[in-house]
Amino acid sequence: MNRCESSAQWGSHYEILSVKEGASYEEIRSGYRSAILNSHPDRSQQNTSDSSAAADEKFLRVQRAWEVLSDSRSRAAYDNELRASRRRQDSSVSGDIDLMDVGVTVVEESGVVELCYDCRCGDCFSVDSSDLERMGYKLSRDRDNVWFEDDGDDASRPAAASVVISCGSCSLRVRLSIETGLKVPFGSI
Repeated sequence: MNRCESSAQWGSHYEILSVKEGASYEEIRSGYRSAILNSHPDRSQQNTSDSSAAADEKFLRVQRAWEVLSDSRSRAAYDNELRASRRRQDSSVSGDIDLMDVGVTVVEESGVVELCYDCRCGDCFSVDSSDLERMGYKLSRDRDNVWFEDDGDDASRPAAASVVISCGSCSLRVRLSIETGLKVPFGSI
């Protein structure tokens, strides 16, 4: 098992530090500082909802992400592993979808937007705007439309971006294409 696969439940090192994959050293350092402050065991003891072991694990994950991403050689090796891991994942998707194909639900209390696509098993493939944002994709909405926002940092964004979404009940997965700027009305979803 490689570093990318072993961290799947926690997300990539970039997700752990809440930065995009094309982030500069300064952005990574800033993300690290924020994450390390939020996950430090002394601070976690104040929050009784986290178990001590989980808090320690989170802190160690942040430390490891910084160690890998702060060094240009280890970051390059990690990026290569991450791309290879994604290629393996991409070969096992059951279909490709885009924003026009999914259902949209807005959780009014939090404002989170959930995207859902029916699976043949009867459950659905789902991802919400907070998960997408952690991956570096901002899903925006107004009263009538949803769209992926272009943050203007085209240098760090791949030309054809996508995320793989797993079904909640079975082993099937689909690839959601990310096309920025295309507004999709709620009515046509």
